[in-house]
Amino acid sequence: MKKTLAAFLLALTLLTGGAAAFSDVDGGLYYAAPIAWAVERGITTGTSEDTFSPDALCSQGQILTFLWRAAGSPEADEEILPPSLTPDAVSPSFRKAVAWAYQAGILGGSAWRVDSAAPCGRGMAMSFLWRYAGSPEASAPCVFTDVAPAADYAQAVAWAVESGITSGTSETTFSPDEPCTRGQIATFLYRCLNETVEKVPLPVDPVPQAPADPEPEEKAQPIRTYTGTGTARSLGLDGSEFTSTGEYEADVTVDVYTPYEAVFTVKTPFPLYQACAYTVRFEDPDSPGKGYHFTCLRQDEAFSDILPWVGEPFQFRFSDMSGEQADYAAALQEEGRTDGVLSWRVVFTNGPGNFTYGLLEGLQLSCQVDSNQTSASK
Repeated sequence: MKKTLAAFLLALTLLTGGAAAFSDVDGGLYYAAPIAWAVERGITTGTSEDTFSPDALCSQGQILTFLWRAAGSPEADEEILPPSLTPDAVSPSFRKAVAWAYQAGILGGSAWRVDSAAPCGRGMAMSFLWRYAGSPEASAPCVFTDVAPAADYAQAVAWAVESGITSGTSETTFSPDEPCTRGQIATFLYRCLNETVEKVPLPVDPVPQAPADPEPEEKAQPIRTYTGTGTARSLGLDGSEFTSTGEYEADVTVDVYTPYEAVFTVKTPFPLYQACAYTVRFEDPDSPGKGYHFTCLRQDEAFSDILPWVGEPFQFRFSDMSGEQADYAAALQEEGRTDGVLSWRVVFTNGPGNFTYGLLEGLQLSCQVDSNQTSASK
């Protein structure tokens, strides 16, 4: 009995010692043992010598890299990637892992929408683990109200909950699109690879990543940047030098990160509550009017009582002005809004016939900022 207890205490010390080495990993929290386990087996490393960043979002490239290392870091042809991706669109730090995951069938139905730099959602994480485990069947279907039976991650979620890898975010919801943190992903891996070894055995001798090559946490750099100028008109609400009758200069920048994702930034000389309509134009210099127009309409409480407003308080669209296609499917996230600078991250659906930022080559960038909602459509 004493020997058994001593062995247990020794194992516990070895398991939690790695987590204790990280100043930002509380040994009493749920992810402490999983992080120590993952680091000990070379599945992941810290973000610095003494930090793990357990609350930082985990990217799709990072979780695929963790699985690749858990599989023993097998060789993979880095040129064979999902059809929607080119080698230049994937960070070199993740390229081999993404290629391996695609060639091993781990990406499955999500291959067309994988983005190594984007956060990994709960549904996608379960899909990756489920396919890595050999796509086992769950004994009962998924019953969460926010997981459609036809969703490509529905079986994975049902299996993961039944296997104790994760649970719902409430009794009735799973929140499949909620991004995962590094601490959560380490925990999911621990529960999947460590506690279900009969389904997903660990490699006998996993190959750890070299200490000089930790998971990159630095800010992603754009693969291409477009710049331009335009005009801006103010509501003239605060009695400053920017009057409602004056025309001022605005600057626009579009930083492209992948063929389907870019950050639009518009800068005006006056505070943003002085305007409501923002248009970014990509036009053919030889055929003015032809090209693509991005329009964002944003109602501000500062002018809600004096400016007539039609429709939703926040609206956006991306249109093809050549007549080939009216609008493209895109998702928009407001990145920042300070002083006279407004930024949006615009992500297009990765699929046949949709827009890619490669179509901007050779087009001229300009912008228009206005205090009139209807002017944005002109």
